[in-house]
Amino acid sequence: MSRTFKLSVLASAILAAAPLANAYEAGDFIGRAGVATVDPDSSSNSLRTDLPGLEVIPGAKVKVESDTQLGLTFTYMLGDHFGLGLLASTPFNHDIKGDGILGGAGKLGETKHLPPTLTFQFFPMPSSSKFQPYVGAGVNYTNFFEEKTTQTLTDTVDAVAQATLGTPAGTVDRTDLTLDDSFGLAAEVGLDYMLTDNIGLNAAVWWVDIDTDADIGVYAADGSKITTGKLDVEIDPWVYMVGVSYKF
Repeated sequence: MSRTFKLSVLASAILAAAPLANAYEAGDFIGRAGVATVDPDSSSNSLRTDLPGLEVIPGAKVKVESDTQLGLTFTYMLGDHFGLGLLASTPFNHDIKGDGILGGAGKLGETKHLPPTLTFQFFPMPSSSKFQPYVGAGVNYTNFFEEKTTQTLTDTVDAVAQATLGTPAGTVDRTDLTLDDSFGLAAEVGLDYMLTDNIGLNAAVWWVDIDTDADIGVYAADGSKITTGKLDVEIDPWVYMVGVSYKF
């Protein structure tokens, strides 16, 4: 076999592999879309009020349920091994349920939230590798909105008032809920597998520090506020996402 033929075969092989070279490099922009689940590892303290005899209701706690939405992530490659990542999504909608002595009460409220998360990412593999694992650390801002309570919560608060304060049934006419926005730390681990030079598969996991102060307004039939219940809620979710990636 001649040297010229060998070189031509090698050149052809290199050209055939060229589309997979330089999987990620400085200046690349990677967009990802997929199914994202926010799975809270939630807990709260006991409910507090400003009513004499009900300053604390021991064991009256809440927990936050999981939800799945469309997840979107973006990475701008600052270099061949470093990138700036952003986690976004369509709004998550979480049910808030009773916990502790309220464990059998069911759904007490709900809220929507958006969790934009900015991370500094490290890609350890060479830029030519089809496998691109990465780790990241950064900060999260969680915006809560459209908070709602249920009639179950109103009835539960009314029953507690009757049992502890001796108020007549129906004293509590309605309730409402507000949640403070949250700033916290975030960490992530992910993997892109490039199917072509531009298209790949992605899987990623985040842990996010989300803490919020919950205020539960309690109102009488005439509209006057009876009290404001307060809870410190640690949501601290794991976020799981699988989807596809595209390199621009």
